[in-house]
Amino acid sequence: MKTSFALLVSTVVFFFGARAQTQTLSPAFGNAIDSILHDFPQNLRHITGDLVLAQGEFENYSSTVVLPGAEDCLITRWHSTGDTTASWQAKMYSGGDFAAAEKCYKQLFHELKHCYLRLQDSSLVFLEGDLAPAKEEATFTSSTLRLGIDDWRYRQVQVDVELVYLLADWAVRINIISKPPDEMPGGEASVF
Repeated sequence: MKTSFALLVSTVVFFFGARAQTQTLSPAFGNAIDSILHDFPQNLRHITGDLVLAQGEFENYSSTVVLPGAEDCLITRWHSTGDTTASWQAKMYSGGDFAAAEKCYKQLFHELKHCYLRLQDSSLVFLEGDLAPAKEEATFTSSTLRLGIDDWRYRQVQVDVELVYLLADWAVRINIISKPPDEMPGGEASVF
């Protein structure tokens, strides 16, 4: 009887724990993404929280904007003379089940496709991109979304959804960074 009860409890805990990491996200998700994107021109200064980790080359800070369902949300600042931009990252899933990780990866991508940046004139600029299929044999899969806008403040901003195999676990992360599009010659964008 104790074994059956323990099995039932562990099944319920596993089911609801996995569900909490992969469920359809709330409107708060889109609002959080909008807040993060809005702060990119200020190098994420308005949403930077407390220092979490200081290294020689970078510092990690907590983010005051947290995505629903995220295990943690961090802002990284690099100590580079060539690149002083900050990046934002949320760890959305970790676990040993590829199918659950893949489901989370796909759900987050589709949720991000519905996210937008609301401009001052109240117009909406949606994130655009294509989903890269995940394969269990691949230890890294990433799908990139960009804002469909030519505004110099957002031209290099991209949102990556990553599915990564680390040691014995799969992880799904969202990274928001400033990076020239890969297809641009020399990896540089013109600034006007």
